[in-house]
Amino acid sequence: MFKSITLRGKSATLAWGYRTAVALTTWTISRTVDEAKGTHTWTLAARLGPQCDRFQVRQAQARRELLFTSPRRGGFWVWPVHTVTVGETRVIATLGPPEQ
Repeated sequence: MFKSITLRGKSATLAWGYRTAVALTTWTISRTVDEAKGTHTWTLAARLGPQCDRFQVRQAQARRELLFTSPRRGGFWVWPVHTVTVGETRVIATLGPPEQ
């Protein structure tokens, strides 16, 4: 098993149900493993796109319904978002294990 892995892409969204709460233009997801604790962490760093509704982000995060989604060959990447910080130009989030 890999100790770390990094995925990169050029378009993605933070979605709440069928709504796009945040459009992302470029993104990086890193997975790191803490061997001592036997845990791993998925971290998203992304650049904000043209759409960002901070209200929807807060509402979806409070309900634990925010998802990171990105198209890929054969389907979509999907991760649940555990925590998210939306800055002026960037988004940083911790993600759960991938669902798709």
